[in-house]
Amino acid sequence: MSCIIDIEPPPGALVRFISDLHLGHERCEAPPVEQLAELLQGVDILVVAGDLAETRPCAWQERGLAARNEFRALCQAHGVQLVEISGNHDPDTPALMARFWGGRVVAMHGHALYKVVAPWGWEYLQNKQKCQELIASYPAADTNLECRLELSRAMCQLIPPMLRRENFRNPILRGLAHCFWPPQRPLGIVWSWLTCARRCEQFARRYFPAAEAVVFGHLHRFGNWRFGRRRILNTGAWFKHATPYIVDMRDSRIISYRKCK
Repeated sequence: MSCIIDIEPPPGALVRFISDLHLGHERCEAPPVEQLAELLQGVDILVVAGDLAETRPCAWQERGLAARNEFRALCQAHGVQLVEISGNHDPDTPALMARFWGGRVVAMHGHALYKVVAPWGWEYLQNKQKCQELIASYPAADTNLECRLELSRAMCQLIPPMLRRENFRNPILRGLAHCFWPPQRPLGIVWSWLTCARRCEQFARRYFPAAEAVVFGHLHRFGNWRFGRRRILNTGAWFKHATPYIVDMRDSRIISYRKCK
């Protein structure tokens, strides 16, 4: 079964793209699920480009799974088609990429841009050998899109539990660890922010060159860039020290890219 889905919205349908709600996470800054109904007003299709909720094994999994079910029910109650794309915090979601309007628009989480998913993450920085061994088991990842996407899912499941920062009980220590440990982490985050647009453009050029717009998240930093005819848009995050953005499209055209109030 393909991890890429193709969707052809009806003519005139409003398609809204968001990402990184991280429902259930202690650092999530999205409002309670029932208050997210405002996000659905006038929308025909809502695309969540990864990390809708915390569903991988972690301290917040139970809460995240419950919140995701609640959000799904909310969308159904409002008659909104929900398109979920897998991120590194919800690798159980089947689809890893969605193509719209014949591939003119592509939505993905963005963790596949990096073979190690998050070069700044604990999972990689303290477990490099196992990560490199896993990468070596996907030799076609540089040429085959589905292989590259499946590598990103497999990498998300390669999580050494003892290295997860939830092991710090004190919230202040957890916050410090999240931002500054190990020392390579803050440097990796900044470098990824500075280079993510160019990396996404190169990824699109290699794997889906016909795309006119690419929407992604993962980096928790919003951005809007143009490379020739192609737009690259990051939707930020509903997370502490981040800002969520919305991309609205109709008939493959970008109507707006704006901060979510």
